[in-house]
Amino acid sequence: MASFTLVELLVVVAIIGLLAGLLIPVTQKAIASGKTGKATGNLRQIGVLLNSYAAENNNCLPILIRWGNEDNTWWQRVLSESAGLPVKPPQGLERRLVDIFYDPALTKGTHPYGDFGGNQAIIRDYNPFVPGGGANERGTSLGAIGPLSKKVTVASAEIPAGVPCKGSWYINSGWVSQGRAFSDAKPSARHGGKALCLFADGHIEALDTENMSSTDRKKYFVLPQDE
Repeated sequence: MASFTLVELLVVVAIIGLLAGLLIPVTQKAIASGKTGKATGNLRQIGVLLNSYAAENNNCLPILIRWGNEDNTWWQRVLSESAGLPVKPPQGLERRLVDIFYDPALTKGTHPYGDFGGNQAIIRDYNPFVPGGGANERGTSLGAIGPLSKKVTVASAEIPAGVPCKGSWYINSGWVSQGRAFSDAKPSARHGGKALCLFADGHIEALDTENMSSTDRKKYFVLPQDE
C-alpha cells in the first residue's frame, strides 16, 4: 500500500496553512459585516422608537437621563416603556433592555443601559441640582434640530478604558469640543474603523469620528445654535 512521504505531507500541510490564511480574513470580514448589518438594523429600530415617541410627546425627543428621581431614568428605558417593551430591574452589569439597544459587535462587557449612546448635545439630560440643568424638562424639539438629516442623535459609543463596560448609553457632549483625546463617553469606531450613527431623520451613516475635524463634530453632533 502506497504511503505519503514526509515531503508530500509537508507540502499538504503547507497548502492547508496557505488556504487557512486566505480564508480566515475573509471569514472574519464576513462575520464583522454581518454584525454591522445587524447593528444598523438595531439603530434603525431605535430611530423608529425615537420618532414615535416624539410624535406622541409634542414633537420632542426624550430626556437623556432624568437625574434625581428614584432610579435616574435613562432614555432607552423611556423609549422601551413608551413602546411597551420589557425592562429588567437593576441587577449590576446585566443587560436590562431588549436586544435592539445592544451592539452585536460587543459580545462581552456591554453596558446595562445599552451600547448605542444618545448624543448629549441633542438628547439633553435634566438635572435640577445643576444651575440651568433643569431648563430642558420636555426634551429637545425636533424643530430646534434644524435639517434632521444633518444631526446625529444616537451612535455606537464607548466609555473610558478601565471601566468594566465596553458599550455606553450616552455620548458626552464634551467630545465635540475635545475630539479623540476626550477621556469620557464618545463615539466608538468599532464598525470597520467608523462609528455607526443614527440621524434625526432615521437614516444611518458610518462616520469616521476618530479623525473627524472640530468643524464636522459641531456640524453633526450639536444643535445649530451651538455650532
